[in-house]
Amino acid sequence: MPNLEELRDQQRANVAQRREFVKRWAEHVRDTADEEWSAEVNVVIDSQYEGSATHD
Repeated sequence: MPNLEELRDQQRANVAQRREFVKRWAEHVRDTADEEWSAEVNVVIDSQYEGSATHD
């Protein structure tokens, strides 16, 4: 079982990974045409709706 310090290390690593993802995503949004970016986001949103419909 992990001790408290190991859990804190894991949490720090998780936060760092999320920050890096947000930075990459923001860069992608800035550098991608609105039409292309919008189409990509629609795919993600639609897949979430499809996934939730199977759980109703």
